[in-house]
Amino acid sequence: MLTLPRYLHSLEQFHSVRTPQELTQLLSSVGQALGYDSIVQGLQSYSRQGGLHVDSTSVISDKWHSHYLKKNYYKVDPRVHHCARHTTPQRWSSADLYDHPRAAQMMQEAHDFGVRAGIYAPTHSMDGRFSLLCLSLRHVPVAEAQDLVLHTAPLIPALAAHAHEAVLRMLRANAEQEPVLTRRECECLQWAAAGKTSWEIGLVLNIAERTVNFHLSNAMAKLGCHSRQHAIVKALMQGLVGL
Repeated sequence: MLTLPRYLHSLEQFHSVRTPQELTQLLSSVGQALGYDSIVQGLQSYSRQGGLHVDSTSVISDKWHSHYLKKNYYKVDPRVHHCARHTTPQRWSSADLYDHPRAAQMMQEAHDFGVRAGIYAPTHSMDGRFSLLCLSLRHVPVAEAQDLVLHTAPLIPALAAHAHEAVLRMLRANAEQEPVLTRRECECLQWAAAGKTSWEIGLVLNIAERTVNFHLSNAMAKLGCHSRQHAIVKALMQGLVGL
């Protein structure tokens, strides 16, 4: 049985995680101690223009999750869309009914894979990305699975936050170097951060609107962003532009 002191000690161990393998092992250990048999950790970003994007593969995978990603179900998953906009966890079971046909198909296929109930816990970063820690139970009665989720739910946000920080720390450590933006790319981002449109930025810098869009697109690509707003936030966080 996982006591509260042991659980808190497990959370402290996330601070020393340095590799995906170590994170996988630690998450598996804590998840199983809580009573879950499947754990998935994924990092995503969200933009109003482009919707959801998976920025990194999940730390832990299984047959259902591989099928889930192959089908792009995260794009229609109401649980994921809830987590993209909220900080509260989302409990669910295979008995949940969804209006969207693909979402309903997703839940039926999850049930066919033996998935019965679980919880999605989001953690958001200031750069616009968020991670999802997804824990679930399989091949047990739905009522039994729901009961375990209900009783462990208060513990999950802290676990999700510690796993999220571990993922970001590894991504920073693995980055070869910070993206190098040209002077013009920084200027365009700077004015975009001030709320200027591409046309207005073109007037300020005395360049064509399409040239502004060209520089902003290059900056977005270098920063690994899917939207202008995401690029602005990331550039601000990295000190490439200021307000």
